[in-house]
Amino acid sequence: MRNYLVFILLLVQSCLGYSQSFEGTWRGDLKIQGMALPLVFHLQGETKEWKGSMESPAQSKAQIPLSSVRVEQDSIFIEVAAIGLRFQGRLLDNEKLEGQVLQNGMKLPIVMSRPENVSNKRLRPQTPTAPYPYDTLDVRFKNTFDAEELAGTITMPRSEGKFPAVVLVTGSGPQDRNSEIFGHQIFKVVADYLTRNNIIVLRYDERGIGQSKGNYTTSTINEFSKDVISAVDFLKSQEKVDVNRVGIIGHSEGGLIATLIAGQHSADIDFIGVLAGPAISIDSLMVLQAYEIGKNAGMSENYLEQVRNINRKNYALVKSDLSAEHAYLQILENTEVIIPDPTQSQKDEIKMMMRPAYRYFMRIDPVPFIQQIKIPVYAAFGGKDIQVPFAPNMESLSDNLPKNDRHLLKVYDGLNHLFQKAETGAVSEYVEIEETFNEVVLSDLAGWINSL
Repeated sequence: MRNYLVFILLLVQSCLGYSQSFEGTWRGDLKIQGMALPLVFHLQGETKEWKGSMESPAQSKAQIPLSSVRVEQDSIFIEVAAIGLRFQGRLLDNEKLEGQVLQNGMKLPIVMSRPENVSNKRLRPQTPTAPYPYDTLDVRFKNTFDAEELAGTITMPRSEGKFPAVVLVTGSGPQDRNSEIFGHQIFKVVADYLTRNNIIVLRYDERGIGQSKGNYTTSTINEFSKDVISAVDFLKSQEKVDVNRVGIIGHSEGGLIATLIAGQHSADIDFIGVLAGPAISIDSLMVLQAYEIGKNAGMSENYLEQVRNINRKNYALVKSDLSAEHAYLQILENTEVIIPDPTQSQKDEIKMMMRPAYRYFMRIDPVPFIQQIKIPVYAAFGGKDIQVPFAPNMESLSDNLPKNDRHLLKVYDGLNHLFQKAETGAVSEYVEIEETFNEVVLSDLAGWINSL
């Protein structure tokens, strides 16, 4: 689900600098709440100008342009004005860069090095390559609610006739139209399979990412939902689209968005597909997710139970109407038993929970929306998913979704959150697995859509 420590949208102006030793790719891991979030800078230095981009490969392969780079002898300063992010680093030798990432009051240490791009060297056999047996069209369309322009790609069968059509909605974090993570171009694979099975697909860069306009960082699910609704309206205007068979397919947070839209009847759609989408309240999901990830990592049951109780109290405070300062102090008090003397970085992490977008997200409960869905639903869960565990989410969906003979709700044994065949389901496995998206799920999804 949403990681609010993702680095989004940088703009970097040129400036005078010296030292070609900074040129190249630098990679390091930010340690956040016990998890490692990879951060990559690509730097190109010329005589009078530095250029570059950044990516967070655990969440997206989107190349985000840098905005201000300054080099002073063995030190480098990168500014991310659009999201208030800065990086300050010092070259220890030609192969290591030590520094801090600063954002929203947080200061996170990081050590970066010059590894080869591992994700590009791994096999990704499902990634489709041209020439394709279908037509592709790069498009731009407007979010008519707030006039943001979004960019994407439509793939459609070459044969004549009208076809069912879907909008693909990405999961959490800044995602491009291919929903690329660790070299897996997930939505390119999904779109390719569906289009080969006579389904038109629109996938697009999220606002502020890739070629789409807007600001990702300050946007909430409400704004992202408006983007989806506008994408549906644009898709229905295409000549080959059967306007009576148009739907939304969302993964993870994208599945939540599809559920909210269907439950509010806010888009003219005929079906939704929910791939590992939450069907329980977000605060409950986050408590469960932390427990499952900790259990998967081998933490003791006593410690996990203690942390679970603390998390319940903390998320209740995040959801409350208390001021940010009051809630922050209460959370510090709640966590004192396991973090008696928090570091500044730990305090900064807690402050991130006070951001309006995060508090908005934590207050979402999909159940009332599920109860109002009147269109067919395809829902898939991975049996080894530790981010959206299948048991409570499948149970909630089954109990609350109004009956419809055309629903298809299914758990796929052995698949993780990305619908890869996995050993443990751990996030660390995602990059190691060659499979991008299990073909059994794709076959079921395509067959279900064509049967409507």
